[in-house]
Amino acid sequence: MKRMLTLFLLSAAISPVAHAQAVKQIVIGYEADATSLDPAQVTDINSMQVLTQMYEPLVMIGKTGGIQPGLASKWTLSADRLTYTFTLRPGLKFSSGDPLDADAVAFTFMRQLDKANPGNKFGPFPFAEFYYGSLKTVKKVNATTVQFVMNKPDAAFLAALTVPTSFIVNPKVALKLGKTFALQGSGSGPYGYESWSRGGQLILKKNTYFKGATPGADRLVWLPIVQTGQRATSLQSGTVDLVINPAPENLASLKTAGFNVATGAGPHIWWIGMNLNKAPFNNKLVRQAMSYAIDRPGMIKGILYDTGVMATQPLASMQSGYNTDLKPYTYDTAKAKALLTQAGFPNGFTATMLVPTSGSGMQSPVAMGTAIQAYLSQIGIKINIQQLDWGTYLSKIGAGADKSGLEMWQMSWMNVAVDPAFVLDPLLSSSSFPPGFNTGFYKSAAADSLMTRARAEADPKKRGGLYQQAEAVIVDDAPWLFVDHAKQVVAYNKNLKGFALDPIAPFLLKLGTVSK
Repeated sequence: MKRMLTLFLLSAAISPVAHAQAVKQIVIGYEADATSLDPAQVTDINSMQVLTQMYEPLVMIGKTGGIQPGLASKWTLSADRLTYTFTLRPGLKFSSGDPLDADAVAFTFMRQLDKANPGNKFGPFPFAEFYYGSLKTVKKVNATTVQFVMNKPDAAFLAALTVPTSFIVNPKVALKLGKTFALQGSGSGPYGYESWSRGGQLILKKNTYFKGATPGADRLVWLPIVQTGQRATSLQSGTVDLVINPAPENLASLKTAGFNVATGAGPHIWWIGMNLNKAPFNNKLVRQAMSYAIDRPGMIKGILYDTGVMATQPLASMQSGYNTDLKPYTYDTAKAKALLTQAGFPNGFTATMLVPTSGSGMQSPVAMGTAIQAYLSQIGIKINIQQLDWGTYLSKIGAGADKSGLEMWQMSWMNVAVDPAFVLDPLLSSSSFPPGFNTGFYKSAAADSLMTRARAEADPKKRGGLYQQAEAVIVDDAPWLFVDHAKQVVAYNKNLKGFALDPIAPFLLKLGTVSK
């Protein structure tokens, strides 16, 4: 009865458009409602899924990982590597019909960086410093030419321009709506805003001014389905055409029922953090022992149903700097016990691990935490699990391990820019101690130096080599228990045409040409 009521409510949620037979629409079940339609404000993947259909960046990540043209047809970099000059494609327009020109590009970035900009007061813009810390100013040269002037050379800057934070917004609409721009947005992507019932359906309509391939549908209807198990049910009932991250245990039955299931590993890492300022976690031998105590393949198969890939290091295999020569921490209880004894803890110790009950990118946090607790008990380490809701959990992580009194915790990181700088620098550089993202206070002079040199290195091959060296240092130090790189999982009806996951960045769906 409960299941039937849930299906009825989901169906009712999309009924205003479901019976308009002339309208070609695709209904997407995603994990939670969007939080904002202003790309400079979002920090969650659910909002980014919607924004990817509404907006476009100056440059994009290509299918082989390189940077390719987006709204900009070409660009140059000055000899001193301090000035990027972009040429826009001619005739660009926002979904409102307003022109997309150099003024719009300059506004998009300067509203985030310049407190005197009229759009700055409508923030906050949480990722501005993170992505544009080396950017001095953005200025119009002419209607189709714009310059980015840097404070210092930054080899990761072009990658920063590919992320949702860098999507070009309509200044006319943004200034007119002010704070409520976050409820509507205005971009140049294949779809534009039609309506949004908060907590219910969010509808995008075809952008008739779009300069790319003709959108495959008249509307995209986004329906939040928070309960993981309900996503497969909604797909099977016909309530939705496509679901993002259905419960892993439902994938086999979906395939048997004739639905397509697409999976792809991406630039994501899930790990157990430790407070390196606190004993016994300040002992590298202890951290290495714990690393050998965990059966990662067993967890991936038994808990995640193969929706992850074993992590041997922070970077994933599609990222520059991934080091194929590193020896992984394999499951070896005897070696773990020997290292723990060598470290001076032959009988183990007791510690508390913070675990969220749910969370974006956190996969199955309670089940994974329970498994790690069991594995560590085999070498004498007793782990007490403390569960918290996601909001409270993030506030403790954000304050840092010392201030929050943390010993161990779970965390994940999704790098939509793909570039290694946006994983290693914020998470493992000593310059990122709390309130930065280096929650556990890892510090290595060798790793810091390699990361700093890599951020400034212009040659891609040399840069990748520097990051590989940094990975080697980090893995030997074992500041985290590396667990897995998540796969994006999408299940969809076979009547959908043209859907495919991006091979490099699968976590943001591109639905512009998908039809049914």
